[in-house]
Amino acid sequence: MFKTKCLLKEMQSLFSRYEFEKIVKVYKGDKNVRNFSTWEMSTVLLYSQLTGKSSLRDIEISMRSKSNYWAHMGIKSISRNNLSNSLMKRDFRIFEELFYKLHSKMQKIKFQNNDKRFTISNKLIAIDSTTIPLCLNLCSWAKFRKEKGGIKVHTMFNIKNQIPDFAIISNAVEHDVQAAKKMPFEKDGIYIIDRAYCCVKLFKNINENGAFFITRTKSNTKYRTIRRKLIGGENRIEDCVVDFTNSKKTVYSERLRVIRFYDPMQNKTYEFITNNFSASAEEIAGIYKARWDIELFFKHIKQNLKIKHFYGTSENAVKTQIWIAMISVLLVNYVRFISKSLFSNTEIIRVIRENMFSGKSLRDLICPVKHRPLSDKELNCEIQGCIWS
Repeated sequence: MFKTKCLLKEMQSLFSRYEFEKIVKVYKGDKNVRNFSTWEMSTVLLYSQLTGKSSLRDIEISMRSKSNYWAHMGIKSISRNNLSNSLMKRDFRIFEELFYKLHSKMQKIKFQNNDKRFTISNKLIAIDSTTIPLCLNLCSWAKFRKEKGGIKVHTMFNIKNQIPDFAIISNAVEHDVQAAKKMPFEKDGIYIIDRAYCCVKLFKNINENGAFFITRTKSNTKYRTIRRKLIGGENRIEDCVVDFTNSKKTVYSERLRVIRFYDPMQNKTYEFITNNFSASAEEIAGIYKARWDIELFFKHIKQNLKIKHFYGTSENAVKTQIWIAMISVLLVNYVRFISKSLFSNTEIIRVIRENMFSGKSLRDLICPVKHRPLSDKELNCEIQGCIWS
């Protein structure tokens, strides 16, 4: 990669400032701004995410101690007041759109898929949400319960590529199903959802888009068994063809598939329902088991990025910080995939945090010489060809 004095500058080279400025112009982010541009704001917020800064004062003191790097990072000035006002006033949709722009460019990359769990070629997407508590006295807009505030991050997580594909940030009071109805479903994609999303109208929406769903049945899920096939084995697998009964049949009239799978480790029988008739019963159970990946993703971002403690209390400030965290996830994943590093995402973040101004390149830090599949020249060409081409 490029040899720079700051690792953040190296990571920012993965997206174009020119394209970023076009997004800023659409939302008038720099209108009447004299000192602290939106580009400078994004730089400071990315720095705070990757280095784990806990407050505006923490960010200001840290940046002032690195003032000799400001020109290199494209920063002219910084103060708590400027950063606080920017978080409150600069439209969070600037960073939301940047996330999707960067994500669409990353689709050009041939991700290294070492996941041996699946042989099917379908896109596997886990859908779930995580709730982030907020102080109701400071964030009155985020009322969740009588004395509690919070927001939800509803996420579509690509299991094979291990990156978020889509996200909706809403008030915690919004039901998961309502957010899922706003999500895009691709043809032939397999969407793994937990029982919180068990809704016949959602099933119909997914099916009409030519996609597949896999979820677990609820205790009150009523259906009529048309055909049953006992596969047996250690897991006592049963494969059934069913259809809904009563009012649900008027909404979703097509036949479905129910898989019963016994887990001897937990001495428990799991029941999955899906509209996919091509995958084997074992594959259906294995795909649903992979839904746990999205839980690990939520745990990862909460432990390694700043989405539990916020720099501002306004709705715009909170959403901006979450989208910056999501952009950080894409950048870290891109670095790992393009360099084919043996490090995990958590390890890469820790390396960046400890060596932000060390003068070493990311390539030297995360990819030992004996494991480098590409030369520096080839890697630079790969970066320029994939991002913002």
